[in-house]
Amino acid sequence: MGRKFKIERDYYDEKDYLYRKMHVEFEPGLTVLIGCNGCGKTTLMRQVRLQVEKELKNPCVINYDNYIHGGASSISESILCGDMTFVADSVMSSEGEKIALNMQKLSMKIGSLMKKYPDEKEFWIFLDGVDSGFSVDAIENLKRGLFDTIFDCYPDKDIYIIASANEYEMARGEKCFDTVNCRYVNIKSYERYRSLVLKSREYKDERIKKAVKRAESQKEKAAEKDSDNVKESSFQAREWKKER
Repeated sequence: MGRKFKIERDYYDEKDYLYRKMHVEFEPGLTVLIGCNGCGKTTLMRQVRLQVEKELKNPCVINYDNYIHGGASSISESILCGDMTFVADSVMSSEGEKIALNMQKLSMKIGSLMKKYPDEKEFWIFLDGVDSGFSVDAIENLKRGLFDTIFDCYPDKDIYIIASANEYEMARGEKCFDTVNCRYVNIKSYERYRSLVLKSREYKDERIKKAVKRAESQKEKAAEKDSDNVKESSFQAREWKKER
């Protein structure tokens, strides 16, 4: 049984509607969010995560955003914790290798969370951008080596892993979620994956065009208002001179 959430389509209150629906429903297991860059994958995960954190009795939520928690941030955290081995390995690694190291740290956090709350039924793991810079075999190792292991070790729990996809390999063979249309979709080929990404790109481009038109309209209205204010000031100045 899945979980349903109400979401804000215009999350940033700019009359920019990221999604076509006001509700999303996720199923336990791995869900891979599909869509182009800027379509709202990160924002959707944030909305769901904040609701989950508010609803759950215990903080059975792990959030990893590679842009925020990876790279220099991960190294700084390790320095503070005294994990100089991780620091040395990370400094000498490529982008993909750094993500792999961070996934090792993440797996330990997941294990600790499960041990800390053994009686909890529901757990959520949000992963954003973890396939950036990953090779095909590294992504497959992540899915089979980490995700499948989690599900196999805790078959009696409802574990939701929500991951964004930047590469087809993350989506291949998994339950995929069309971010813009807020629904699960079948992706059995790269062509199907590419088609969905491009459709989300078209929707995003339309959003951008509308945003530009709104900005131009607001600018014109502001200019008209300024012009009216100038005319009013000039009129008042002339009336003042007449009175003098």
